[in-house]
Formats: sequence, C-alpha cells, structure tokens
Amino acid sequence: MTSDIDEIVLPEPPSLRRAVFLGVLRTGFAAAAWLLVGALLVVLTGIILAAVRGEHFAQIAQGGALVGRPEYASAENNCCPGLGYSLRMDLDLTARGTIGGTSTLTGVIRKGLSGAITTEMPPATGTPIGDALQRGRPAKEATTAFLATLPASVVASAVVEFGPPLSPNEFLDLVPNSLRAQVFLTSPYAEPVASWPVSDLRGFQEWVSHLSGSDDDALHELHAPPVKQLRSLAADPHVDGAVVERLTVTQLRTLLADPRVQSVNIAAVGYDPARQFPTS
Repeated sequence: MTSDIDEIVLPEPPSLRRAVFLGVLRTGFAAAAWLLVGALLVVLTGIILAAVRGEHFAQIAQGGALVGRPEYASAENNCCPGLGYSLRMDLDLTARGTIGGTSTLTGVIRKGLSGAITTEMPPATGTPIGDALQRGRPAKEATTAFLATLPASVVASAVVEFGPPLSPNEFLDLVPNSLRAQVFLTSPYAEPVASWPVSDLRGFQEWVSHLSGSDDDALHELHAPPVKQLRSLAADPHVDGAVVERLTVTQLRTLLADPRVQSVNIAAVGYDPARQFPTS
C-alpha cells in the first residue's frame, strides 16, 4: 500500500532572497556602467576625429568649392556639425556679375567616414558668369559693336581675359574698381579653372600649402584643379583674366582698346540706381 506525500516546500530565508536581489542589482548596474563607458568612448572618439579631420576638411572644402567656381561668391560658411564620423559644410552663395539684387543659395559639402567627399552645389548654368564662360570667347570687334548698342547710363559685368597674363599689380593698375575682383589664375576658358580674390592671393598660397597629393580625389569632386597644378599656380600667381562688375560702357571700351586685353565677354547689363549717388 502506497500513499501520496505532498512535497514540502521550505521557505527561503530572508538573507538568501536579499542576496539574490543584490546580485541581480549589481549585474544591472555593471551592465549600465559598461554601456555608459561605451557611449562615452563613442563620443570621445567622435570629438577626436572631429578635431583631426574637421580642420583639414574645412580648409579643403571652402577653398576647393570656390576656386573652380568663379560664378559664385561665398561670405559665410557653417562647418562642421557632427561627431567627426561625418562632416558637413554649408556655404551661403551669391551669383557674381548680377546687376541689382540677387538671392542667396546654399551649397553643401559632406565628408563621410571613408573620407569620400560629396557635394550639392547650385549649377553654373543660369548665372551671369557661368553662362558667359559657356558661350566662349568673343572677338573684340563683336564686343565693341555690342557696346555701341548700349546707352551710357547702364553698367555691365564681364569676364575680361588678358594675353599675356598680368602681375597682380599690373591688373590693379589697369582695371577700375578691381580690388574686390575675382581673378583667374588659369585661362578663364580652361577646364578646370582656378580663380581667387585678387586681394587675397597670399591666402591662395596659404591654402595650397595645406594640400597634399591625397586630396586630388576631393578636389576633383569639388571641380578644382589637382594639387600639382595648384602648387604651380601658387608659386608665381599671375592674372589670366578676371570677373569685373558694374563697369560703365566707357570703362569697358577703354579695356577693349588696351592691347593687353585679349577679350571682354559681357555677362550682364543693367541700370544701377547707385549711380545717382556721387562717390568720392
């Protein structure tokens, strides 16, 4: 004869339950601590990467984006948000050569973790200078005939080409209102082109000094010449051409008559209300 005997469950002592609870709690705290350490390492690594990669990216991005785009000017930029794993520069751009007001456009340059640079820049087509360069070099006689159709009260922007190239001082002596001009350090009709503000040619040389051969892929994406060509141009900068803005018909005719000027390509014509105010 057999009988069922109920299993007797002995209550756990309070000290055992407390030990188990504390063990689980310690394990949770340890896991949270490791997660926090991991997150801090990610942030610190990003900060270090931003410091190492961000400075060079900022240098190559702004100069590289504009040296091959004479049709745009940029006064402001915002660089470099993120933790260094990806970098971004925003450029506020305005079209050169416009007579009257012009809206601000945004250009974006990004650098991924692999080091590859991508760009989202407004096109040259549709800008006064971009369209003028696309049309090509006009004959001086044709430009002279075109200027004869314009009233004396208008002003114009143009791409002026010199042959042979001028020294910076020769350019400043020849072209009126030229201190803020964007000058071409290659032929204006070359591809890719190199241009820079004439008042900051030392800045161009300084910018080129920070470049290395490994930057060629980035410069190509930015539509800029390769490092070897840029170094040659920086060694002895000469002015092959320039973007001139708001010159009168008389001033343009004077440039056309100068034997050092190879061509004057009119980019935009308009009335300038500022001419009603005398200048000193």
